[in-house]
Amino acid sequence: MLNTIAAPPRLGRPDVNATLDEILGEAGWLTTEQLGRRLEADGIVGWKDSVRWHPVGLWVVGALQARGVPAVSYSWVASFLVTGPGRVVIGEARISESHTLYGLECEINDGGWGELIRQGEGDER
Repeated sequence: MLNTIAAPPRLGRPDVNATLDEILGEAGWLTTEQLGRRLEADGIVGWKDSVRWHPVGLWVVGALQARGVPAVSYSWVASFLVTGPGRVVIGEARISESHTLYGLECEINDGGWGELIRQGEGDER
């Protein structure tokens, strides 16, 4: 008999999770260089080492909004949680360390991609 462990159920709405899966799937085919250039072209700027204002997370929220999802914010600690109006969790994804999004987040946190990072007070980007 094969012993298996079922993954815990995902938080949020099935339609939002499906859209989130599509975005993550599409981003997973890109290199960190390609994804970083896409964020740059989209004008995404955030804070490095942030679980709520990181450029990668802000890009995912923007991609969800572009597809009609009422995403307001996110938090990325153990899993990627998307919140909607009223700060209610509307979506969740688990992003592996081998995913392009995780790789780009690490590159940014390690000091790369300075053009995607706010440089302190007075940075009007």
